[in-house]
Amino acid sequence: MNKNKILGLTNKINVKNNILYKESHIFCDDYLNRNNEIAIYDQLNKIKNKYVIIPFAYQKETLFTSQTHFFKNVKTLSQVNICTNKMLTIINIIKNIHNLKLENIAVFKPLDFLMFFKSNVQKEIQQLKVFDSRIIKILNNYWDDGSYPVFSHNDLVLNNFINFKKGWKVIDFEYASYNHYLFDYASFISESLPVKKHDKFIELLNLTEKEKKKLNDLILFQNYLWGYWALYMFEKTNNSIFVNIMNDKINALFRTRS
Repeated sequence: MNKNKILGLTNKINVKNNILYKESHIFCDDYLNRNNEIAIYDQLNKIKNKYVIIPFAYQKETLFTSQTHFFKNVKTLSQVNICTNKMLTIINIIKNIHNLKLENIAVFKPLDFLMFFKSNVQKEIQQLKVFDSRIIKILNNYWDDGSYPVFSHNDLVLNNFINFKKGWKVIDFEYASYNHYLFDYASFISESLPVKKHDKFIELLNLTEKEKKKLNDLILFQNYLWGYWALYMFEKTNNSIFVNIMNDKINALFRTRS
C-alpha cells in the first residue's frame, strides 16, 4: 500500500482558490529536516526544472507550512498502467533529478533515520527481528561501492508523480537529500511497482550484477525502514491505515527474502 495514498496522512491539507496549503504534524517534524527542505525549495525555485513541482511559499516556525499551486483533474501514476514506456520515463526523471547540483543539502544517514523510528516506538516489530542482522550489514556497507551521493527524492510513491502539461512531474520533496544513486530506483520499485513488473524495470536500468545486489539490499532496507515508520505513525495517530502499511512492508520483506 502506498504510504502517501490518503491525502493528509503526514500533513494537514487544505485547498482554497487553487492553492494547496500544507501544515505539518509536529510528530513528523521530529524526523523530517525542515531546514534542509527549505534549502532545497530555495534552490529548485531558481532552477525551474521541468520535472519537479514544488511550493512557491514555505516557512518553518512552530510548524512547517507551504503553499503550492493546485492543479485540478491531473492524473497520478496510481491511475495509469505502468507500461515499459512509462518505466523509461520514470527512469529518465530520476536521472534528471540525480543530475541536479544543489549546495549545502544534507546527506542521508540511513542508520540515524532508521534508529529514530526504532527508538521512538513502544515495542519492536517481532516479525522483523529475523532481518535485524542483515539490515545492520546493509547499513555498514552502504557506501562500500565507492559511489558518491546524488540529489535524491527518497520517497517515490505513486501519488508523488502527476501528469501535468503533457508530462510527468514529481512532487513532495520533504524527504529529499543527497543519497546513494540507487536509493530512488529502490524506492520506486518497493513503493510503486507491482511485483510482476520488478524484473522488467530492473532490466531497463541496465545494471551490473554488483549494482543489482546493492539495489536489492536497498529495497530490503526500505521495506524494513518504512515498516517501522508505519508503526511510529500508527502510535502517534491511531490510524489503522498505518497498520495496513506496516503489514504490507512485512509481507514484502518475506516475499523478497533471499
